[in-house]
Amino acid sequence: MKYIKQYWWIVLVLGLAGYVTYLNFKIKGLNKDRQIQAIELSVLRDSVSIYVDKTGELTYKLNAIEIDNSNLKESLEVAGYNISQLKEKDINWRNIVAALRLQLQVAGTGEIHVTDTLIITKTDTLSYSKFDWSDDYLSFNGSILNNNMKFNYKYQTGLTFLTEEKRNSTIVSVVMTDPSASIISANSIIIKPEKTIWDKWYIWGTAGILTGVLISK
Repeated sequence: MKYIKQYWWIVLVLGLAGYVTYLNFKIKGLNKDRQIQAIELSVLRDSVSIYVDKTGELTYKLNAIEIDNSNLKESLEVAGYNISQLKEKDINWRNIVAALRLQLQVAGTGEIHVTDTLIITKTDTLSYSKFDWSDDYLSFNGSILNNNMKFNYKYQTGLTFLTEEKRNSTIVSVVMTDPSASIISANSIIIKPEKTIWDKWYIWGTAGILTGVLISK
């Protein structure tokens, strides 16, 4: 009892440090749940905004969610990223600092000139047709023989990604070269940078206890 009265300030400081530690872990757990809920909501609703500039070029802006490394795996899976597939592609998901998933859709019309060719064999005459069509983004060519069509196609469009930091969020802008292309779904997440040692709660907690001990002497 004598020692408790003499060193009451140590008991008080240790008690406060323990209580702060408890609150810190509780807040971290609540933040993790809140982040998961935010990602789930972003997946359910459309987060793509479309803007048209003076030249008529389409720009798609996505709302990015900022998450902690502590719940990176679960957040990636909620956003639609398969961890096993990332590993198969030799992507170390623990080292991911940003992830963007886009699903594109392209619609358009075109006209193909078909060239008919006759192939004469010993027993029969076969009709053989060829076609070839292309524009600045899509090429489509092939042939038709005995009601079977074989074709080759190639599509390409320029994609530009721009990241803009705002108060509590990040905006990812996607500019596409092909005006017929559109984004029909998207998920974007950005990982918060790791805190430095000076940002750790236990560093400041220890410093506070040591300061209290020095002051009391």
